[in-house]
Amino acid sequence: MLLFRSRRADGCFAAARALAVSTLAGLMFLGAALAQECPLKSALTVKDTQDGFAGQTGTVWTIAPDCSFTVARQIGTKLTDPIKQGRLTRGQEAQLLEQLARTAPAEMPSQLSYGPPINARRITLSYAGKDSVLVLPAGDDLNVLKSTAADSPARRLLELADSVKSLTGT
Repeated sequence: MLLFRSRRADGCFAAARALAVSTLAGLMFLGAALAQECPLKSALTVKDTQDGFAGQTGTVWTIAPDCSFTVARQIGTKLTDPIKQGRLTRGQEAQLLEQLARTAPAEMPSQLSYGPPINARRITLSYAGKDSVLVLPAGDDLNVLKSTAADSPARRLLELADSVKSLTGT
């Protein structure tokens, strides 16, 4: 069997191949550029959980170094599939960078306790290899802590947690 190929078909194939290669290269460059612009140097995770019979149950917000985010439920030691995911806008990235500068996660104490650990509510901040856990009694009113001095570690942690929740639309 003899295959017939025309010069026109060869030209169309070459043009299509060139278009595909240039498109792929452009997408790779765009992805690299977006990842470089995000102000995070590592993943930022905020957990808001309640201790109980099933272990810790609550919600986990994670913003990756490329500023994509996921929101998932935690039940015991397991995370569910994301209930929400997306990517921060440039404006949101700037807000997050500003909030991180105010919070200073590297300077936060590892443990902040404001009540007995029985059925406690825990708000955990993890960033750049550092974890800070705010332990509150069940049903505690966060407004009391939010009204403390602006440089209070508990208030700074709560403000960052609120910002992450707001930026991710939850």
